[in-house]
Amino acid sequence: MAAFIAKQMIGSKLDSVKDLFGELAGDKKEAEGEEKVSAEDPELIEQRREEEERRRNKYAKMEAEREKIRQGIRDKYNIKKQEENANIVLPDLDNSLNRQKKSPAQLQINPDDDDFNPIKMATDLFGSVKESIANIPFPWK
Repeated sequence: MAAFIAKQMIGSKLDSVKDLFGELAGDKKEAEGEEKVSAEDPELIEQRREEEERRRNKYAKMEAEREKIRQGIRDKYNIKKQEENANIVLPDLDNSLNRQKKSPAQLQINPDDDDFNPIKMATDLFGSVKESIANIPFPWK
């Protein structure tokens, strides 16, 4: 049991030293690799571009096939194709958290633009309560 504890205590220290030397050796290898990447071969760049073009063509072809299948289903069940741009409903942006914030200059120009004004609400409420209390008949009058 004591050997296990000693190995745990000393082993972790040795591992950190090994990692330190491993990182230094790895840094040298990465530095050499960066030089190779920065001076890429034009043929390699052309090859990557061609692969990307082939991939895009492949997925465009697959999407065209899917659209044919979708159209066949629409024809079979007499479903109209939805127009993506025609029926876009924009949410009410006035109450949204993502709306454009007003600058202090805009707030000074039109400060009564907002419906929520707690001071005005409190004074209106106080006035209405005052009027209702004034209209209550008291027996001692």
